Amino acid sequence: MDKNRLMAAATVVDAQATELPDLGIPVDPDVADFMGAFEEMAVGLEDLDDPDGDTVEAGHGQ
Repeated sequence: MDKNRLMAAATVVDAQATELPDLGIPVDPDVADFMGAFEEMAVGLEDLDDPDGDTVEAGHGQ
């Protein structure tokens, strides 16, 4: 979908959700992604602290 269609669909979803907050509204995955519904799973700086991956964090591992 192009950005204009995503924006239009997101606007409709937002209006429906505001008008009827208790109603579950099915949303196309592309529109949901455009609206920020999915968590970014990219590598963060904390993932780069230990390049060997052998650090045992509190409560994890050994």
